[in-house]
Amino acid sequence: MTADDAAGFDADAAPQPSEDPSSTPLAALLTPIANGKVLAAICAINRAKGQVLETSAGTMAMLDDTDPESLDRAAAGVSAMSRDFPLLALERRDGQITVVRYANGQRGETLPPGLALNDAPGVVTTLMSGAQTIDDLAATHEDKVFSARMGRFKAVMQLRKLGAQARKQLG
Repeated sequence: MTADDAAGFDADAAPQPSEDPSSTPLAALLTPIANGKVLAAICAINRAKGQVLETSAGTMAMLDDTDPESLDRAAAGVSAMSRDFPLLALERRDGQITVVRYANGQRGETLPPGLALNDAPGVVTTLMSGAQTIDDLAATHEDKVFSARMGRFKAVMQLRKLGAQARKQLG
């Protein structure tokens, strides 16, 4: 390469190796709760900020804080508030997925990810593998993604409103 060639070469424009999305840490809660707004409010009350996705098998909260202790606190808090619904805490670190069952605020057994997610909707495995992000889904499925980044007071008011609507529908 001549000096003239080098002068026109922009090192910043050279292709950079892309980061493997499966290596990015991820923390999520997979629940059988059908209403994404309900899970978003329960997450916010438990200070578990993130976004909630409604799926065909329930709801999935993608948490902003991927720290293992934060995931544990979020899973324990959400499962304590939704006693009738055990949940799965999903964690991806260094390309490895860990699945732990929580019920009634208590950590349960660690499950093999392949078995635990075998019957999960495809979107769950797509998110956990890193093939898509929650932001990708929010752009194409606005009516299925809800924010859990509200204050606790607003979350309590939202739960009260949703409860009143449910009672009204039941007659």
